[in-house]
Amino acid sequence: MSRRIEELTANYTRVKERLHINNIIVRNTEELTANYTRVRERLCIYEAESLNCDMSWKAFNGKLYFFSSTKMDWSRSRAFCVSKGGDLVTITSQTEQEFLASKIKEWYWIGLNDLETEGHWVWVNNQTLSETGVQFWYKRKSWKSEPDNWKAEDPTGENCGIVKNCFTYLENWFDVSCNYEIRFICEKK
Repeated sequence: MSRRIEELTANYTRVKERLHINNIIVRNTEELTANYTRVRERLCIYEAESLNCDMSWKAFNGKLYFFSSTKMDWSRSRAFCVSKGGDLVTITSQTEQEFLASKIKEWYWIGLNDLETEGHWVWVNNQTLSETGVQFWYKRKSWKSEPDNWKAEDPTGENCGIVKNCFTYLENWFDVSCNYEIRFICEKK
């Protein structure tokens, strides 16, 4: 019996030591993550200074985002983003969607379109919505939900995606005419 107690005591001590080590690892990981975020933000600032470009790139989860103050149509917005080493934003998670929605006060182009095939929405990196696994189209209660390809203002329809400050942070994607001049969000890794 006393030998069993000694074994149990030894096991308990080992488990307690491992738990302590795991707690240290968790704390270190949290510190490293926070440090990485700070370094990434600093890098963004230094990069902006060294390239003599706009310092409004925002760092989030390993990516950089530029929220434009100028308005352009979808194609010119995309060309601008590409000229800055990125592209229009591709939204791949709810966390990213919430971050973007928290930063905007009006309409912004995103890298989503159905220019090739009506109803087949694709990101600028050629990923489909099913490949990214997320969709945040606005849902109406008393009218057709987005995307609705409304043609009243543009006979070619609505083929480009926007994110818009709306009643909800999540379901705030709309399809609009690609010819509208609105702000845009660039993304680079």
